[in-house]
Amino acid sequence: MKGNAKEIWKPTLVLVLICFVVTACLAATNAATKGAIAAQAEKDAIESRLVALPEADSFEKSNAKLVSNKVIDCYEGKKGGQPIGWVITTKTASYGGDITVMTGIKKSGKVSGVVLTNTSDTPGLGLNAKKASFRDQYKQQVPANGFEVVKNGKAGNGKINAMTGATISSKAVTEAVNNAIAEYKQVKGGA
Repeated sequence: MKGNAKEIWKPTLVLVLICFVVTACLAATNAATKGAIAAQAEKDAIESRLVALPEADSFEKSNAKLVSNKVIDCYEGKKGGQPIGWVITTKTASYGGDITVMTGIKKSGKVSGVVLTNTSDTPGLGLNAKKASFRDQYKQQVPANGFEVVKNGKAGNGKINAMTGATISSKAVTEAVNNAIAEYKQVKGGA
């Protein structure tokens, strides 16, 4: 079957032109919304820090050397200008991909809050880690060797009850919190 060159090149040129126009529109939209997206992301981060360390009225980025590549950042929480604790953001692998967790730890060594800022785990199972009933288990004194996930056990004293049907997600959140604890020990030692 022989084809006419015009029959081949004309649709190809039209398709290339359409792709160019669509790409230009997407680039323009991205450029126009980039600032608003960054501002909203910063606002969300501040709100999450306030949930992780609710007693704080301001946060200052810590200049401490991060102990691991799983630690994203560390902020010192202050109340009336006085340091009261830290909010440490960590990431780790979970069932649905990487999760990002903010952990608030008071100067006294008590976890004040845990916030999942990014997760793609299974709805109804792994996403239950966002519920306060799971996250509040971490609100206890930092254990010497970090938190441990248990099945059908009693939460407290360094133990976290795994979510039913979501043990991988439970362990991932706990690993992220334990990474924050390692950073806390480093920062507090240097404070």
